[in-house]
Amino acid sequence: MDFSKLQRAFKPSENGTQIQTTNLTNLPSNILEAFIPGYSLISKVILDTFGFDVGIVVSVGLIAFALLTSTTFLWTKASRLFQEYLMSSVFVDDGDDLFDGVIQWIAEQRMAKVSRSVKAVTRMGTIFGDNGDESDDEEAVDANGIFNFGKWAAKLPPRYEPYFGSHRFWHAGRLYVFARSKRERQPSIWSPNRGDEELIELRCIGRSTKPIKNLLNHIKTWSLEKEKAMTVIRRPAGKDRGRGAGSWDRVSSRPSRPMETVSLDPEQKRKVVEDINEYLHPSSPRWYATRGIPYRRGYLFHGPPGTGKTSLSFALAGIFGLDIFCISLLEPTLTESDLNRLFNNLPRRCIVLLEDIDTAGLVRDEKSDKKDDAADGDDRRRGGSKTSGQDFNMAELTKAIKTANRKDKQGDEAKQGVSLSGLLNAIDGVATHEGRVLVMTTNHPEKLDDALIRPGRVDMQVEFTLATRDQVRDIFIRMYSNENDKLKPLTNGYNRSHPAMVQPLDAARLRKLADSFAQEIPEGTFSPAEIQGFLLTRKKEPLRAVDEVQEWRDAVIAARERKAKVVSVQ
Repeated sequence: MDFSKLQRAFKPSENGTQIQTTNLTNLPSNILEAFIPGYSLISKVILDTFGFDVGIVVSVGLIAFALLTSTTFLWTKASRLFQEYLMSSVFVDDGDDLFDGVIQWIAEQRMAKVSRSVKAVTRMGTIFGDNGDESDDEEAVDANGIFNFGKWAAKLPPRYEPYFGSHRFWHAGRLYVFARSKRERQPSIWSPNRGDEELIELRCIGRSTKPIKNLLNHIKTWSLEKEKAMTVIRRPAGKDRGRGAGSWDRVSSRPSRPMETVSLDPEQKRKVVEDINEYLHPSSPRWYATRGIPYRRGYLFHGPPGTGKTSLSFALAGIFGLDIFCISLLEPTLTESDLNRLFNNLPRRCIVLLEDIDTAGLVRDEKSDKKDDAADGDDRRRGGSKTSGQDFNMAELTKAIKTANRKDKQGDEAKQGVSLSGLLNAIDGVATHEGRVLVMTTNHPEKLDDALIRPGRVDMQVEFTLATRDQVRDIFIRMYSNENDKLKPLTNGYNRSHPAMVQPLDAARLRKLADSFAQEIPEGTFSPAEIQGFLLTRKKEPLRAVDEVQEWRDAVIAARERKAKVVSVQ
């Protein structure tokens, strides 16, 4: 800026003092020239052409711009000082479960409905409406009775949540600020890949964070109440998302399974429920500690495929309100250090599910073999006949052959997976997390290593058998009972050859049909999953199921005798 031009804006008075020759709404051309180069020429052209002096307009504009800039600067500075000294903040990153809960709660507040900057989220995975009931929109059914899911899903509105930036809302008579931002994820030894992560900041007026903590407690309670009938399933995070640090991802949530839907002897179910209930009681940790017993509980569910082992795990999680943490030991990138960190990062109370543990490819390493050698040596010293020596030599020869074959087959890959000793160390090692419920399932318990199922690691074994007659009857009644369904009254639904038999299906008639159906199924031959699969194809036709069960039974038995995997009758 040329200050000489500003000096020429003033002229000396007769008494030697200086007076300003213009007012604020009509700045002299010299000052305007200092701010707008070429102003004199432009203003002269406009004045000669249109006869209009733009000096007043330009002067007012400059003054307004100066006022706006200074006001903005002062407001920004004051806001920063106010937030720094007179407001409290709590941050939540997107890796925490509370992040989703806060977003969902905010999305249902009035602020999200009136905000002019929102983010639309398509709820593709939602199969229930907002009230928890299935939609019965008849417009999705065409003239031929075919249900078009795409047309039905298109009517499900998206969820709108506040977008990045700051949003204000009131709760319980207090003003809060919700700020959503994105920042670059800092790399670590566990997650070297960079990326963006979202961050939520909740602010309130005051030098205490207690109001925000109360709000977060309210949101957490709201989320738990919303999902009280749901079971959350978690799996280890991927390698690129910090599995090495023991992170878990929430993969899905499903409606909790009622215990009565599990096909198992009622006495066995009662024992398992009572045992876990006693273990989870708040007074149990002290009881275990005073007696020097590790506060852990393990269960082995074993039996043929399709008998309800996994179903019981989910039913138990629903009863006690626990999350299920599923680990696949067949994951090729899972290492023993990953497994230990995953176990150490478990919550205080949860169910850890290891499915089909017999197929997990667990191998004995040299440490496990040496332990067995020491145990076998003690046995030889205690007893010692020639026969036992011969048996010992054969056992040693068999073990040596298996060890050699294993090393030749796996080579260096054996070091990459999870060995038996690595799993045992994660389950009940010195630094193992306490308070969890471990559930292992297997179809072949005889294939499991004795060290894996010894007392202390497996405290209760639950055997699942093929369906008994009582279980078959219960499955049939449960399939066709409409006590908990908001549907039209169920009929026998079978009028091909019995047109006069279409009638409402009351409880007495349903039990009679269930008895007839159960009589046709031999005990200990079919799994509950097989019977349920047969009934599902006739889920609205109980009389048809009774009439066709004999043909299906004979076809399945014949296919088993031929060792065929395909059954011609469905």
